[in-house]
Amino acid sequence: MVYYQNPADQLVYGYDPATQQSLIDQAVAAGWTYVPVWPLPPSDEQLMAECKSTASGLLYETDWTSIPDVANPANDPYLTNQAEFIAYRNIIRGYAVSPVPNPIWPVMPTAQWSSS
Repeated sequence: MVYYQNPADQLVYGYDPATQQSLIDQAVAAGWTYVPVWPLPPSDEQLMAECKSTASGLLYETDWTSIPDVANPANDPYLTNQAEFIAYRNIIRGYAVSPVPNPIWPVMPTAQWSSS
């Protein structure tokens, strides 16, 4: 499959050179542009927007871990590994504030609760 972009509508069309060579020739004659890779890989801007959105969602999922009484030993049960969530959320918050195209996502800690 080969791909050409129509300058009139910016749409990309795929052709099979084995069976559609005449259509390819017509497209080239009409000024269509050869597209070496399709679909086009996402731009850095798109990847950074996805990073920010994912980070915001992960922060939302773990908001509960930052409530003070969740890790208060006076409560039973209480979250014993809140420090792991704080470290995790600091990395995620960094991506939410300053997104990057290809983040390395940390593994979310598993909640560990005190036992009675």
